[in-house]
Amino acid sequence: MTNSTPHNINRRTLLRSTGIIAASGAVLAACGSSSASKTITRIGETPEITKLGDATVTDVVLLRTAMSVETMARIILTDTTFASLAEKTSAAVVAGFARAHTAHLTNLRSLISSRGGEAYEEPNEKLMASYGTQALGLVADGKNPDDVLPLTLAIETLVASMYQYFVSLTNEPALRASMIRMGAQSSRAAAVTAQLINPGIGAFAPGVDKDGVATVATLPSAFGALNAVQVQLGPVNPETGSRTTVSMDTPSLNSFIY
Repeated sequence: MTNSTPHNINRRTLLRSTGIIAASGAVLAACGSSSASKTITRIGETPEITKLGDATVTDVVLLRTAMSVETMARIILTDTTFASLAEKTSAAVVAGFARAHTAHLTNLRSLISSRGGEAYEEPNEKLMASYGTQALGLVADGKNPDDVLPLTLAIETLVASMYQYFVSLTNEPALRASMIRMGAQSSRAAAVTAQLINPGIGAFAPGVDKDGVATVATLPSAFGALNAVQVQLGPVNPETGSRTTVSMDTPSLNSFIY
């Protein structure tokens, strides 16, 4: 006589099967309807979800954001370590650019207040955390005078690109004109800086050096680029032989000052 059945059900299989059946019955009982209650059984309480308010990009928001970026530019260009590394031929020029950003801030305060807004006096927190603080840290670590002009060029290009982008978002025609003027001033500053780095008529248009590496151009394109501005800063990595590349983006929706 054998202990097996035609279906080979032993005690372990039977216990496992009955356990599954019992668990299934409990689930069905919990999910089934009853005359006493038709609510679904749950454990704990579901917290209420607070919907986020709609963030509207107004002209005042653009002006406040421009203030935050102009403040960041002034902070970088007047940083003690950064300014101390500037060579005599470029120190006065960089200081003049910093004063221009201070003048832009005065203009922006007036534009904001005349439209019922509140001026924003702090640097853009998200952009400083993304690349501003890193750039200053690399300059301090490297203590290389050759970092001054490339970072200045990156800053002026960034500010010019910001205003170019904001013009397309601004509703008021008179305000667009003000942004164009401030953006043009930063664009000219970028051109002057490019000439200090790579002087001469031959440096007006994009080109490459003898190693095929792109050179700094006074007029890099027919129209201002809106892509990220990249600059190499800081000490040389002994393993790779290169320096850190910092990518600097213009403000976007998550870094606007609402």
